[in-house]
Amino acid sequence: MRCILRSLYATSICASTFVLQRKAKRRLALERGMGYNCRVYQGNCPQPLSLFMRYLPALLGIGLLMLYTLLGVARVPFHGDESTIVYMANDWFRLREGGFSALFYRPEPTEPMAQELRLINGTLAPLSYGAILDIAGLDRTVLNGSWDWGSDWWQNQYYGHFPRPEVLFIARWTSALMLCLAFALFFAAARLLIGEQRALLTLIIFGLMPAVLLNGRRAMFEGATFLGAALVWYSAVRLVMGRTRIGNWLFFGVACGLALAAKHMNVLLVGSVALALLWQARAHLWQTLRTLALSGLVAGTVFLALNPSWWSAPLDVPREVLRLRNAIFAGQNQLFGRPLSLAERLEALIAFPFGAPQYFEDTLNPWRDWLADSIQSYERGIQGVTWYAAAPLVYILLLLGAMALLRLRSGAFIGIVLIGTSAALFITNSLMWQRYYLLLTFPLALLVALGLAWLAQRLKLGDACHAR
Repeated sequence: MRCILRSLYATSICASTFVLQRKAKRRLALERGMGYNCRVYQGNCPQPLSLFMRYLPALLGIGLLMLYTLLGVARVPFHGDESTIVYMANDWFRLREGGFSALFYRPEPTEPMAQELRLINGTLAPLSYGAILDIAGLDRTVLNGSWDWGSDWWQNQYYGHFPRPEVLFIARWTSALMLCLAFALFFAAARLLIGEQRALLTLIIFGLMPAVLLNGRRAMFEGATFLGAALVWYSAVRLVMGRTRIGNWLFFGVACGLALAAKHMNVLLVGSVALALLWQARAHLWQTLRTLALSGLVAGTVFLALNPSWWSAPLDVPREVLRLRNAIFAGQNQLFGRPLSLAERLEALIAFPFGAPQYFEDTLNPWRDWLADSIQSYERGIQGVTWYAAAPLVYILLLLGAMALLRLRSGAFIGIVLIGTSAALFITNSLMWQRYYLLLTFPLALLVALGLAWLAQRLKLGDACHAR
């Protein structure tokens, strides 16, 4: 009998210890804002109402940011590229009418401009615009011609190169909704990386950047580009947090494929993220290389699925894309470029993401005069926050945030992605065009949020010491 009592006593002690350990882990997870697994904490899962109240600040923040984004769609100043990308929505209707073969690459195309635009640009945005226009009951007869950069505003208007108001509005809303989805994904990624409160701060900083709002609201590639980048960040962060099942690697591959189909420049982000993942898993390098290769195969499949023009000549099209890209860069540098100093290139990496909105890049035409009224209307409270107006503070917060990365488990991942993307942009881009630097907006917002959180913590500790 005594042995039985001793056994029961020992069992109760073990059970109590187990429960206390589980509660401690749950409390620690909640404090870090990382959530917990209800299957582990059976009987202690919060009720739906308590979950809703817990996430209410985040839901309100994301919802208000989305509303603010959508409110500015109608008043955003026009860009000539909007005409060109809306014109590319013809590909959706070509696909509907002639099947995939209507988009195949041909050495002697019947529509050279359409094929060139299809090869050198992302396809996700124009196909999405065409699909939504189709759902809205509109056909290709409502679409405009491509913008002629050799003509002025009035000539383009006369020859039908301006989108119709309803077409432009639908395309802009489609792009803005993609940006809104990106907000939710960026928040989810930041929450896993740095905790819920700092993630919300990151999202506010990122979502109120004028460069993000201006380009995401326009009927261009940037809404889809942000969505693709957000998918890459979120899928990669899940892997960094230890969710390394094969399904998560496949998800990462799909995200990379969508990002590349949104805009080819996303290859700079995808490459930097891949390097960061290899560094994080360097202890199991060969296994990571195998799964990363699988992700690359999936990414290539998704990219090709969204680019039927590559199907007919998969060996010739990449060479043609590079040729066209080099020709465009040479033309842009000849018209708009100038030798940039090392200091200017370094400053651009921070000044453009945080700076005032760049409404146009064409300095050869009087765009400032053409857009004067719309710029004045847009800047009445819906253009975002020009963080760079307080440049010294931004630099200090970035420095504090970089120091805070050293104490984070995920700090190496964030740092490698930021440094890799910045270095790639520094080497490859010679134009002072704000939208080319949009890939840096999210990681820089992470650093500023970490810097603000560190500063707030120091101030709080200082107040506590004075109170004593």
